Amino acid sequence: MTVWSLSFLTMPTETFFNLPAEKRDMICQAAIAEFAAHSFEQASINRIVANAGIAKGSFYQYFANKEDIFLYLLQLSGQAKLAYLEPILRNSGEYDFFALLRDLYVSGIQFAEKHPEYAEIGKKLMKSKGTPIYAAVMNASMPTADEFFVLLLENAIRRKEVRADIDVAMFAHLIAAMNALVIEYYCEHSASTHDGTMLATVERFIDFLKYGLAAPAA
Repeated sequence: MTVWSLSFLTMPTETFFNLPAEKRDMICQAAIAEFAAHSFEQASINRIVANAGIAKGSFYQYFANKEDIFLYLLQLSGQAKLAYLEPILRNSGEYDFFALLRDLYVSGIQFAEKHPEYAEIGKKLMKSKGTPIYAAVMNASMPTADEFFVLLLENAIRRKEVRADIDVAMFAHLIAAMNALVIEYYCEHSASTHDGTMLATVERFIDFLKYGLAAPAA
């Protein structure tokens, strides 16, 4: 997924947060394993509760439905990824715009390697384009993504690393959208999840942002 946190309107109930941390973690781990193994549409609440060792009725005391727990897991994933990327974000002033993008992407790959089930959930989500859950996630994440890239572009313009005559809001949205498309393209064209091919895909994407489509001058 992306480098920004996801903020959703749906959250577990207070009853869930009143559970002991160990039990909350057991439920979340069962759900993570289920959504990593199956697409959202094919994932089963019955399997989640069986693997978590809780009654199905108890599940509905914690979450409204399958979408509720799925979006909550994505939020946990986003928070964990932001924490992982924090050293780069904290020192972002030490990078030029394109080097910062590259390092964020590379660190994102490394995060996925450390959390393969989160990565698999994201991969399955990117393959579910056109579904209601895909639309819900994109609608929730894209505004935050746009804001993130607006900030990066404005800083880059002040440092004269990016042209000052661009429409910042438009290009921030394009970069955020292309980020999702790059991941989608990679998922469709690679059997492996995170290897040298992914890094090469990132390098080509950054190169495209920096130099565009025009051939070098003779």
